[in-house]
Amino acid sequence: MTAGVVDTGAVGRWTIARTWELTPRLINAFAAGVGDANPCYFDDTRAGGLIGHPGMAFTFQWNSRHMPGDTQDPETVRMGVHAWADIRYVRAFRQGDAITAQGQTIAVRQIAPGVLVVQRVTMRDALGEAVAVMDTGGIIRTARTSGPDREIAPLVPLPEASAVAGEPVWASEIAIAPQAAHVYTECADIWNPIHTERGVAQAAGLPDIILHGSATLTIGLREVVDRCLGGDPERVARLAGQFRAMVIPGEHITVRCLEDRAAGGGREIFFDVLNRAGQPAVYRGVVIAR
Repeated sequence: MTAGVVDTGAVGRWTIARTWELTPRLINAFAAGVGDANPCYFDDTRAGGLIGHPGMAFTFQWNSRHMPGDTQDPETVRMGVHAWADIRYVRAFRQGDAITAQGQTIAVRQIAPGVLVVQRVTMRDALGEAVAVMDTGGIIRTARTSGPDREIAPLVPLPEASAVAGEPVWASEIAIAPQAAHVYTECADIWNPIHTERGVAQAAGLPDIILHGSATLTIGLREVVDRCLGGDPERVARLAGQFRAMVIPGEHITVRCLEDRAAGGGREIFFDVLNRAGQPAVYRGVVIAR
């Protein structure tokens, strides 16, 4: 594979499946990694056992992303950035589940900044029933495709917030600890050295280590669940958002609820997350609740 070229032949290929047993330790660790103290993630004496954090979908996606026989040039891969995620939950993750995740590349497209690669990751329980499905897009900057754009499955449309923007419904300012990216890396088992090693981050053109986009989105979800859904993550049917500006550990973020409306017997809650400079770290965030 030529450096800087993304093979459109990857469309339709499957990743290597991975399986996790959702033990209390695994569930506790992820919730701790995003500072979510909701008892449903920690009190293993509760009826029915622990609920797995909805954000655990990122752990499953990250660790099942590799394809057998992948020939993509490593230098090209290092130019990739996580652009967005859209997770649809059939039900909540639960203690005792055996979750198997496997992804399929469903689109490769040339866009102005580079090449957009879209994967669809399905997470199933021990009976083979789908628990969650994540569509996630990454942009390989400055790259080009090996041929015409390819797509084998469409994305699922997202609801749009109202056109008239008013004052936020609520806003939460949250301090991001200097060690937050290191803690999330180990608790979520999502390791990329730009999040933990300053030298690597600066060599990649970043000012410092940055917090994972998935951590920022999940912190936003934490605030929505606590402030809009009575602390009940089992009500979350869908979570989506775009990753934009950087969050530097040691600074603060602001989670803003932009709109909260009834829809189809449930709720549509639109939010964003701003970094210290007021730039959107999470753009067009939305939680659809049952």
